[in-house]
Amino acid sequence: MSYQFSPESNLSGVREPAPAPQAQRAGRFAATRGSSAVRHIYGALCRFVPGLAAHMAYAQLARPPRPALNERHIALRKRARRWRLPVGRNQLAVYEWGKGPTILMVHGWGSHATHMGRMIDPLVDAGFRVVAFDAPAHGKSSGGSTDLVQFANAVSTVGKHVGPLHCVIGHSFGAAMAMYAARDWGVEPGRMVLISSFNHCNWFLQMFAEHVGLTAPVLDRMRQMLSRLYGGRLKWSHMSVLEMARQAGFPMLFVHDEDDQEIPFDHSLAMVTALKDAQFKATSGLGHHRVVRHPEVIKRVVAFASH
Repeated sequence: MSYQFSPESNLSGVREPAPAPQAQRAGRFAATRGSSAVRHIYGALCRFVPGLAAHMAYAQLARPPRPALNERHIALRKRARRWRLPVGRNQLAVYEWGKGPTILMVHGWGSHATHMGRMIDPLVDAGFRVVAFDAPAHGKSSGGSTDLVQFANAVSTVGKHVGPLHCVIGHSFGAAMAMYAARDWGVEPGRMVLISSFNHCNWFLQMFAEHVGLTAPVLDRMRQMLSRLYGGRLKWSHMSVLEMARQAGFPMLFVHDEDDQEIPFDHSLAMVTALKDAQFKATSGLGHHRVVRHPEVIKRVVAFASH
């Protein structure tokens, strides 16, 4: 891959970029000793009972892991003003630090509210109120399962409760869901930071399907099942994060690491190239998670939020 631009500059373009290549298997989609057995099981189910395979796959995908919190995360939560916010049948754990214009943080799939915790103090010191929450079935929030509709609805519920929103900062799956919430769920950010985002929600499902060995017809059944579950409100043809960004009327900063092994760098590069005024912070050697902790990234995010 070759490209020419300054990581700190704005990029513009009008053509539709080609689809980004698939990520290497890493993170939650990494091959393990057990994944080959799972692929064998789904191979048989897809062939003989495709309907059951689709239901089992959705049930598996909808149960995100809950990683243990480290000491830094626990300390951040203890310092926060904390409360519970109802959304549907769930109770969200919400955390707040500082005073001033509100910045909402949205974590990724299988993560938690304080995953981007190293940004909190610099943002508070810059005069912001920072709000973060554990999504349904994540962290200390209730629920055993969730999906992208419930996730985006949670973003909307928290955003409306704590708004107006000066800025939204999302990482990975949470970046895409923040954009989805802005387009379809009434979230109105003044600006948005998308860190390590994919450029289409179908990509997330396709990577999961490849990981567990679903056939294309069974993956399509799973998509249709989700669409029916939400009465047609979820339309997969309208789930391009790039198109959501094109329709947005607020400034955006994209951040992505060239060595991200979970979501390819090309996803953000394609989106920034297709947008007129989006800003881009490219990094190298940080991967998918360390990018949210790097001092230069934090400095750029604080500067972007401060304008």
